[in-house]
Amino acid sequence: MTSIRKIVASMCLAGNFVLQMGDPAYAHAHLNAEIPAADSTGTAPQSLTLGFTEAVVVKLTGVVVTGPKGNVIETGNVALSDDGKTLTVPLKIELVPGRYSVTWHALAVDGHKTHGVYGFTVTNR
Repeated sequence: MTSIRKIVASMCLAGNFVLQMGDPAYAHAHLNAEIPAADSTGTAPQSLTLGFTEAVVVKLTGVVVTGPKGNVIETGNVALSDDGKTLTVPLKIELVPGRYSVTWHALAVDGHKTHGVYGFTVTNR
């Protein structure tokens, strides 16, 4: 009888441990690098590069660039790196001097969504 109690107690402890573990933590695709860099000042880029901590689903990830007068800057087709973590966004026009805002949203391949905004400034030279 004592050995049955030990087995049942061990099974209860093991079951309790499994229940306390919960779901595994999944990573989200957070922006960790950008060109031009956030809050930087420099010459007009021909494209933007956004690097993420995890691979993203390019068809469900987007970038909107807004110019100094609040106008949306037209962009070309987004390219995704082979590892799925870096987006290259070509700009269809040359940016004039001023402050630009980049609003982005991303869907990681694990299904988690992230979003954010950063800005940069273009100078004459």
